[in-house]
Amino acid sequence: MTGMQSGFLDLPSDPEAMFEALYAMGLTDGFPIIPPTDDRVERFIAASGRPGSQVIAPIPPHNAPGTVEKIAINAVMAGCRADYMPVVIAVVEAMADPAFNFLGITTTTNPVGPLILINGPIRHTLDINCGRGALGPGRRANATIGRAVRLLMVNIGGAIPGEVDKATLGMPGKYSMCLGEMEEESPWEPFHVDRGFAAGDSTVTVVGPQGNMNIFTPWKKADSILAALASAMAALADNNTMRGQGNPILFLNPGHAGLLAAQGYSRLRLQQELWHRAGIPAAALPTEVSAIEEGSRVMVDGHSMPTARPEDILIAVAGGPEAYHNTYCATFGDWAVTRPIRLP
Repeated sequence: MTGMQSGFLDLPSDPEAMFEALYAMGLTDGFPIIPPTDDRVERFIAASGRPGSQVIAPIPPHNAPGTVEKIAINAVMAGCRADYMPVVIAVVEAMADPAFNFLGITTTTNPVGPLILINGPIRHTLDINCGRGALGPGRRANATIGRAVRLLMVNIGGAIPGEVDKATLGMPGKYSMCLGEMEEESPWEPFHVDRGFAAGDSTVTVVGPQGNMNIFTPWKKADSILAALASAMAALADNNTMRGQGNPILFLNPGHAGLLAAQGYSRLRLQQELWHRAGIPAAALPTEVSAIEEGSRVMVDGHSMPTARPEDILIAVAGGPEAYHNTYCATFGDWAVTRPIRLP
């Protein structure tokens, strides 16, 4: 293998025996993997357009160097295509931003993990699911890009579940949580444009959700829709409300997004309305002092607010077209980070 810096493992050629060996060494997420052979890894490095020795970021908690080569190894194992490499690299760059709190999200007892939202033309190039079932199974890009990130967190950063990753119960999204925005069906400017990028840019945004809540919303009038959405956000038990900060994210289906826009709601007006409606009355709050975040709540007009500012609530459009179900993801209480995808 030309110029490779990673060590080698002498493994059985039989796929089942090889999987058993890697699983015993703690190098998988519990699912079978694709063998990261010399030729596959070299092909993935070439597809990144970067030298294999380039360090993209240190990966916590061990802060081991996340080189292009090591990222490629984990992307191969996850079942990625080689042309997914620029996306995986951009995700690592985004998670390395201190605002994301990579170390905290990796090691906390909270069941959080990275959610990856992809915008721009690359969604079509890589066949990323933005519509029906975008957070579910069935699409290779969604499944394996997120899985590659989880594998490199374990295999480079050392975030071994139960040993270093201290999530009390965990959640399925810790395997993979990746989707694209359905920009073409959004009545508002694309999510990444709202965050300062050009419409023609391809970007990744990472947030640290503690799960996802389905919001059954079988109504057509804005007031009814808002009541349902705000009820999901008014949660005493999530970090955004507890800490009064961070970027929770709401995924609206195209049907409800269109209904709200037709009734006069811009993205900003929607953020403002949800912020006010999702406040929890002080009388409903425990009188006991919090063991972890004393005095951190944001109180407005006698209500505990879900975030410090309305614009901290992120809103993207994704999913099937019917105006029935929406999804809310409360987060660890830290910040979303958006980075451009650099193509070779």
